[in-house]
Amino acid sequence: LAQLVVRTLLSPTGSEQRAYPRVMDWVALTPHDLTDFSGPPTLFAAYVKVFTKAIGYAIVFVILWAGVNLLLRAMGFGSSICDARRGTWALKTAMLVHHGLVTPLALLGIWQDPATMGMYRCFGCSEVARLMNRDVRPPLAARALAPVTLGYFIGDLLLLSQWNLTKSGAVENMLMLFHHFASLIVWPAAVYFDWVARYVIIMLSYEFTSFWLTVLWMLSQAGMKKSPWYAIVGMLFTLSFVAMRVVGALPQLIAMWHAPPWSVALETAAQPGGIHDWCWIFSSSLVFPHLLNLFWGVKVVSGFVSMMTGKGTKKGKDTQQKG
Repeated sequence: LAQLVVRTLLSPTGSEQRAYPRVMDWVALTPHDLTDFSGPPTLFAAYVKVFTKAIGYAIVFVILWAGVNLLLRAMGFGSSICDARRGTWALKTAMLVHHGLVTPLALLGIWQDPATMGMYRCFGCSEVARLMNRDVRPPLAARALAPVTLGYFIGDLLLLSQWNLTKSGAVENMLMLFHHFASLIVWPAAVYFDWVARYVIIMLSYEFTSFWLTVLWMLSQAGMKKSPWYAIVGMLFTLSFVAMRVVGALPQLIAMWHAPPWSVALETAAQPGGIHDWCWIFSSSLVFPHLLNLFWGVKVVSGFVSMMTGKGTKKGKDTQQKG
């Protein structure tokens, strides 16, 4: 299958003749409609279309948090558990559910998409770079999963009072707020107009690292920083962060260099009149997650090294990194 994808990706006959592996029927298995991402070519229409789908998932996320909170209370836990509020533990548990659901589906969506797989295989080569902006077929995985995570962002913001906010993590918390709001602004347009939606799928797969970070927080609050489990999870988090968010960013950045999604010429070539008025600004924001990941990456690696060498533990791991 890998040989078939590589051979057909680089074939001069064009993307229309490439094989699209069908592993999951996104249309049949997704609760919201994936076939109605169309309408007036305006940002307002994009927000209405996507947020009407995302709001349901936001409600589910808040209900899940409330359910876990009530369950913990019924189990005899007070308002505080291991020096953290019960509501914070419930929020972290709800986050694990989201990360555990979205991550494998996003990775499956990447594997199913010849353009995205081709971009990684040829390390952002020019032959595939333009397809990352828009291919013949829209990435159904982005239509299926982006509203789910956008709903999670909305729910997470509604539960801001339950965040584990500390003075030492003030910078990280501000960056996370920026990340949430930026995603809520940019992602709906990417999915609605089918422009750079494949990059959104990749960002969704990053929740794999967020899963382990949340587990680390739980172990830390439970007083298990010196346990083998904390070391194992810390290693999984660090390795996955570096592999997915740092090393994995390189082919994406190279692809953006070969086919800048903010190029007005490429927008016009893909669609007469361009994608939408703010497309070049929104597309430029694709660089910001990599800058955030570079910021977090330094802290992640230095924290893991400190933990393994016994020089202390990373103080920033109680923040809500999700980028």
